[in-house]
Amino acid sequence: MALTVGFIGLGVMGSTIAHRILTSGFPLTVWNRTADKTEPLREAGAVVAACPADLARTCDVIALCVTDQEAVTGIALGTDGLHTAPGRGQLVIDHSSIPAGTTRTVAGRLRAANGISWLDAPVSGGTPAAEGGTLTVMAGGSQSDFDRVHGLMAAYARQITLMGPLGAGQATKLCNQVIVAANVWGVAEAATLAEAAGIPPERLLSGLAGGFADTPLLRHFLPHMLDPHDDTLGTLTDLVKDLDAALATARTAGTPLPLTAHLAELLRIANRWTRPRVSGSFIGLLHGPGHTDTRNEDTRDDPS
Repeated sequence: MALTVGFIGLGVMGSTIAHRILTSGFPLTVWNRTADKTEPLREAGAVVAACPADLARTCDVIALCVTDQEAVTGIALGTDGLHTAPGRGQLVIDHSSIPAGTTRTVAGRLRAANGISWLDAPVSGGTPAAEGGTLTVMAGGSQSDFDRVHGLMAAYARQITLMGPLGAGQATKLCNQVIVAANVWGVAEAATLAEAAGIPPERLLSGLAGGFADTPLLRHFLPHMLDPHDDTLGTLTDLVKDLDAALATARTAGTPLPLTAHLAELLRIANRWTRPRVSGSFIGLLHGPGHTDTRNEDTRDDPS
């Protein structure tokens, strides 16, 4: 019998994953803070729950994809949260990106309340990978919980790895974000340098093909950066949040991350310079005054 699945958090990424779950044949119930975002899934055959607890009453697995640790904590432990539902062996898969310490705290309190278990499972690859079912999932939790939902996650992810106990998935996502931030900023600087040298930046894609600089990040991000109105990538606000979490984790461990600290501040400036969803924010900051200003065209997505 197929697992009954609940999904909470229907932003761009969450709604895409939820649609893949539904079309893969899993019975699906959804809930979202902004109720009208549930309508496309309801029309596609999903059931809409009245609250997180209502969803948990009827689902074996509860997947989350929300903005931050406050949202995760509220869904799990707030009014009408998962902790108020009768426990019958349900499992949470949290695809949100939150600190590992928060994961362990929330998961522990939820298990104490009604026995619901937890797998932290942040994702990488962006919306295009979610649409194609090729996300990368880095998970933390028990082997038995991981094995129980591996088939479900395979509906929307190609690479699914158990990294260790609870919190290990979130720690791995922070490593992912450090690498992404450093490389994407390098792409922005390279594009700006090419332009200054009289080379159309898009030619870097063919000119660097096959060399050490030819990476998926270059091929994916450069075309988006060259369009000052492109807002199809994830918000830089979320990236700054993750870098700040990485820095907090590193400070606790006494581990220096000097480049990450610098990148976090550069991105904070970029977020003031242009809208955080505009992919060209990196290049806009490097260009300085006179670049195409899109600050008054605010179309930010609410990920929840």
